[in-house]
Amino acid sequence: MRGLSIAADERRAGDGLVFSLMVLLAGASIAMSLMPIVRSDLQAHFGFSEAQIGLLTSVFNLTFALGSLPAGMAVARWGGRTLAFSIILTVVGGVLFAFSRSYPGFVVGRLLQGLGGSAFLPVGTHLFSHHLRPERQARALGVFGSGYGLGVVSALLIMPSIEKAGGFRAVFLASAAIMVVLGAFAFFQDSVRAPISRSETREPFGAVLRDTARMALNRRLLLLVLVNIGVMAVVVGILAWTPAFLQDQRQSSAAVAAYLTAGVGVAQLLGSVAGALAMTKLSKPVVLLASITIMCVVTALAPVVPGAGWAIALVVVAGFLTMVMFPAVMGSVPDTVPPKHVGSATGFLNLTNLVATFLAPWVFGVLLGRYGTGPGQGGYLAGYLWLAAFPFMGIGAATAFMLARKRG
Repeated sequence: MRGLSIAADERRAGDGLVFSLMVLLAGASIAMSLMPIVRSDLQAHFGFSEAQIGLLTSVFNLTFALGSLPAGMAVARWGGRTLAFSIILTVVGGVLFAFSRSYPGFVVGRLLQGLGGSAFLPVGTHLFSHHLRPERQARALGVFGSGYGLGVVSALLIMPSIEKAGGFRAVFLASAAIMVVLGAFAFFQDSVRAPISRSETREPFGAVLRDTARMALNRRLLLLVLVNIGVMAVVVGILAWTPAFLQDQRQSSAAVAAYLTAGVGVAQLLGSVAGALAMTKLSKPVVLLASITIMCVVTALAPVVPGAGWAIALVVVAGFLTMVMFPAVMGSVPDTVPPKHVGSATGFLNLTNLVATFLAPWVFGVLLGRYGTGPGQGGYLAGYLWLAAFPFMGIGAATAFMLARKRG
């Protein structure tokens, strides 16, 4: 009976850890999703161009990627306590954006928000590998990944009303307040506050750097990187520009466009769980290849189908597939590196997202400026084809990853 009680306590502690990290990831997803909501208000007050709005999304993703590798190394020394610094940065970035009156101030605010959110993935995978039994980790990744969708839904259903009442400043202050609450909840978990054991801190920092550098030569990890870049380009690009597309070419209102795009968040919530279930029936490479192939097709078709309904349906399918792949991508990392390097490898994976998350929304905005945004103009067609090029590249990488796994 005592053994059953201990097992039940471990399960409750594990569930608390997974849920707290999931809602933290939702907080980062809220911050990532704010630019489409405040776009019109910023343009009305400051006259920002489409490219400038796109850059405010890209700079968030820049530090979200760049900060993940040092966060992955930091968690090996400080464990879940690494999250304290990250949460502070996220809150400060939101407050700074809210009170800024010039474009450089907005850029710095977004940089800080992205840097703060960069720790959540490497810290999460590290804590799961140290505090959860292996048979529970696929489920944990599925729940954890659903935080992306939860954040999108929360941002696109709640924030438009806040924006209407108080403008962009109220939106960013609300996002900062949300992160304060979620961070406090995370630190109620013993496994988040627990220090790293002595045996885990003895490796010299130089050795950690050398091990991290070797990841850049790990062929299977690099193939996984290319697949993940394809996923991230689509998820960031469609969330940044689909509301504007629906307004400019499908005559939807700003609020309706945001609410329709919230369907992407719902799809992501379901997709992450579906991905975890899929891995119980199919191999991870099969899940990766099938999902990224369909994702490429629906992204390319989104700007050419008639009406808002078909367009949003294809975008929702793309969003669903991005999170179907999340547990498969994250769950494949331990298959490519030794256990002690899982956190750093996840940080490396997220770092390389920079290729997609910085370029995808920014170049999309540049294409809109070059080819036009109105009905009959080709800016959005060029933009969505640009996004589809990333998963097209990922199809080849997923195929090679599958073949490499079969060869052992």
